[in-house]
Amino acid sequence: MASRSHRWDFFRAGGSVQVNIVSGGDIKDIDSLDPKLWSALSCPTSGLSFDETTLKLIDSDGDGRIRREEIIEACRWACSHLKDADILLLSSPELPLSAIDEGADGAVMLKSAKKILENLGKPQAQSISVADFADESKIFADTPFNADGIITELSCGNDDDLKGVFADVLACSVPKRDRSGLDGIDAEAVNVFFDSAQALSRWEESPGQDPSIMHLGEKTAEAFEALKGIRQKIDEWFERADILKFDPDACGQIRAQTSEKIVAAYSTMDAESIKALPLFALNGESIDFSSTPNPQWAGQIHSFKKNVLETDGLGQTLTRSDWLRLQSRYAPYEQWINSKPQNNLGALDRGRLAAISSDENRNKLLSLIEKDESVRQEVENIAAVEKLVRYNANLYMLLKNFVSFQSFYTRGLNGIFQFGRLFIDRRMCSLCVKVDDVAKHSAMAALGGGYLVYCKCSRKGQPDITIAAMVTAGDSDSLIVGRNGIFYDNSGAEWDATIIKIVDNPIGLGQAFLSPYKRIARWVGQQISKQAADSDKSVVSNVATANIVKPAAPDKKKIDVGTVAALGVAVGGVTTAFGMVLEAVFGLGYWLPLGVLGIVLAISLPSVLMAWMKLRMRNLAPLLDGNGWAVNCDAKINAAFGAQLTKLAKIPVSAHFSKKDDFPSKSIINKKTCAAAAAAVALLALICLKCCGTTGQEQQPAPGAETKKAEKAKPALKLPHAQNTAAAAKQPKAR
Repeated sequence: MASRSHRWDFFRAGGSVQVNIVSGGDIKDIDSLDPKLWSALSCPTSGLSFDETTLKLIDSDGDGRIRREEIIEACRWACSHLKDADILLLSSPELPLSAIDEGADGAVMLKSAKKILENLGKPQAQSISVADFADESKIFADTPFNADGIITELSCGNDDDLKGVFADVLACSVPKRDRSGLDGIDAEAVNVFFDSAQALSRWEESPGQDPSIMHLGEKTAEAFEALKGIRQKIDEWFERADILKFDPDACGQIRAQTSEKIVAAYSTMDAESIKALPLFALNGESIDFSSTPNPQWAGQIHSFKKNVLETDGLGQTLTRSDWLRLQSRYAPYEQWINSKPQNNLGALDRGRLAAISSDENRNKLLSLIEKDESVRQEVENIAAVEKLVRYNANLYMLLKNFVSFQSFYTRGLNGIFQFGRLFIDRRMCSLCVKVDDVAKHSAMAALGGGYLVYCKCSRKGQPDITIAAMVTAGDSDSLIVGRNGIFYDNSGAEWDATIIKIVDNPIGLGQAFLSPYKRIARWVGQQISKQAADSDKSVVSNVATANIVKPAAPDKKKIDVGTVAALGVAVGGVTTAFGMVLEAVFGLGYWLPLGVLGIVLAISLPSVLMAWMKLRMRNLAPLLDGNGWAVNCDAKINAAFGAQLTKLAKIPVSAHFSKKDDFPSKSIINKKTCAAAAAAVALLALICLKCCGTTGQEQQPAPGAETKKAEKAKPALKLPHAQNTAAAAKQPKAR
């Protein structure tokens, strides 16, 4: 058990605290780390940009998933076979032989590593690499025994007779590939060969033990083939005869129909129609082979007469009882023929087969197979060397993507779940994961708050794959289903990518700020297009019907006064509200820019606020959970990090334009129009400011002005008509 006093190093990323693996001691004591602090607890072995062989070695139970306990066991095993676990931090594809711990079984492993290098023709090498295991046949080349249960010609040594037996067995079996790359045979092939040979030998000896099988001797086979050739037609003839015997009155009609078929067959020369007719004319209860036969069966009938009837002494007539007796005589031979063993020994000479199909030869080959399996421990040591070399190269990288997401949150590195790069709409998305089930994955990944595009990727000679890419920069105006791009997987292979589904979420605050105005512009454009289309349709309809039917002049309807009043009130209300807004804005004086800014914020702030809240929740975990990961921490993607995951197209600073646009866009909003509009806005703002300034001066009287104004107003208050006017103002108005 590892020490529980190990001091860990942590870092903060993605909204959570994650362990930072910085030493071999961290790897050695990985089992002492609280499981609640692991970034992941399990992950699939597929869809990762990682060495597949290493994943299979770690996946000890072969369930297609990497689990925490398997990671711990891999770390424990690797550290126990290395002198210093710090070497794992290098992630080097080469392992120095001096780094192997010679204690326990390490000495055997070191010996096996040297044996591998010797077999590869590098006996003086001081290190062994992952590339040395790329071709297993090179490691086991010229080795007669390699614990795979398959023997080759090399396994027979200098025994030429045994080599000949091996060659015959191999020729009659399905070859199996040995680890050395040669064709060979296993125990199953040896037993099948000798069992089949012995069964065939017993079958061939059966006629000598049972005389009824070959009752005509060597002529039995030829006679049986003659009988077999017309057996069905003879059975049909007797069945037809039985029918005629049952109803003799139908004989004339049947013969008439037969004659019609013969005439029809003669006129068309249809051989199949003639062949379907009986062998002979139906003129009794026995077949008269001396009568004229069906011309399509003449050859078979002649062979039957010669090899069966004449041999059996039946003459030219065959009754039903004779026919049944003939079939019973040939039944043992037919049964023997049908029981012939089905195997691949037919190409082998019978004499050679009898000479080699002994138990002695069988036992010799099986003993070689047992000897091959006896070196299993040595071969397993070779496999252990490969395991250690691959752990040395890849284990640390797996820890930085499982125990923590250190690789993902480190600038310049990628997570093993990042499957490649997607280039689309003048941007490059690097957070791309491979997806097997789009519907299942998107249901979970949508909870991550990211804008996702699912692309079907195709490449000639390769099965199609599907990826999900998170877009974290730019806008989504041009990202639509059906848009094409290019995807490069981590091996550099290029795939044609087509968007098949989009999970819509905010991409950035800039997009959210402009989205209300874009929606308004789209709505206005749609309304204009709709109105133009309706008008065009109306014009076309009027023109089409103008010369056909001239409708009667409709009665002029009087305009409802109430409707006019309601419209006037509505227009007046809208105009008043708009005027109040303008009055409030232009009445701000020097604060006019802030007023405009307030209006802009009132429109865009809700959208920006909602986007900000969703972007704060943007998380990698649902994206991985949709692929079967068991993520154990927050893995948020903030705006700064998102800008690194999606790169927008930028023109280099040192670039220059060498050619003028031959076809510039002609727009009514050109530079002169913009300049005139800017001047008008500036003039209007100046007038407003002056007006506001004058109003402000009138509202601030000079010192002593109030006193003079009050003195002038006192005599006026004594005038009678002023009192009457004031009194009249207080009187209620008559309705």
